[in-house]
Amino acid sequence: MKDKGILNTGIQVEGGWSIDANVFIDKNYNIEDIPFDDTLLFSAVNHITGKNISVTYENSNVGYSFDFCMLSRRLGEWHHDGAAIYKTIETGHQIDKLYNTLSEYLNPSKKELIPLKISSWTIVYNNLIRNEGLYDDIELIFSAVRGKLFIDITYNRNSEKPYYIYIGLSKYEYSQIIYSLNKPAREYQELFLKNIDEVVVIINDFLIEQDNYLSEISRKT
Repeated sequence: MKDKGILNTGIQVEGGWSIDANVFIDKNYNIEDIPFDDTLLFSAVNHITGKNISVTYENSNVGYSFDFCMLSRRLGEWHHDGAAIYKTIETGHQIDKLYNTLSEYLNPSKKELIPLKISSWTIVYNNLIRNEGLYDDIELIFSAVRGKLFIDITYNRNSEKPYYIYIGLSKYEYSQIIYSLNKPAREYQELFLKNIDEVVVIINDFLIEQDNYLSEISRKT
């Protein structure tokens, strides 16, 4: 896919993942720059499977390190303390190679998801693809939350503008993976768009520049 890869800062992510850190979406990121020692570049945790992955620049000898951690589970929840498994998947000096390895964990089913610029968001569900012919007549295709922020996208084939986007700010924080936005919205906006490229622009703008974006949303009570 033309929009996949580190130089375009897009990444394919299935539902269940929280992307906690991602320096690759920074517009000032330069693949040729060498970070300081022990710099965390990317980290994510899957709230469904309990898998935790990270990419760190260790030092000039080791280079970059791709690490995996399996969280411990008790009382029906995943916990970082007492994690069951730690292992280094790969090391090397070519960050683009390690970056490509991320998709094996973030998108294990190898779906042709549209890469997005994501950091500090939990992806509740993602089936954002370019071939809308594969969608059901009505289908939830994307949902993500970050604290009180939310974005939810539905596809409706019978609508003139089939992509319905619901974004805004709830009164209470989302504290877990959910499949319905069951908290009352404090501010929100509804958008109806014709094509997927418009949708991707809105998603990336909202995920990265949500504060500026929310300032333009009309207050609803």
